[in-house]
Amino acid sequence: MTCYKVSILYNSNMKVIGWLIKRFIIGVFALYLFNIIGVYFSASVPLNYITSFITGTLGIPGFILVYVLTKIVLI
Repeated sequence: MTCYKVSILYNSNMKVIGWLIKRFIIGVFALYLFNIIGVYFSASVPLNYITSFITGTLGIPGFILVYVLTKIVLI
């Protein structure tokens, strides 16, 4: 019975970790595409672990948050 509980706990943790990695990769691609398109409008967002994680996890509101904070800090 104990091995069964450990395997369930392990599987649920692996699902969460897999979800976080997938969202991180989505955030990287979103920021990369924005920086490519943003060259024409003089807009860019730094591409690093923190901004990618925030953008991937929170989606569009996370991207807006990162963009606004970047503009506030860099002004």
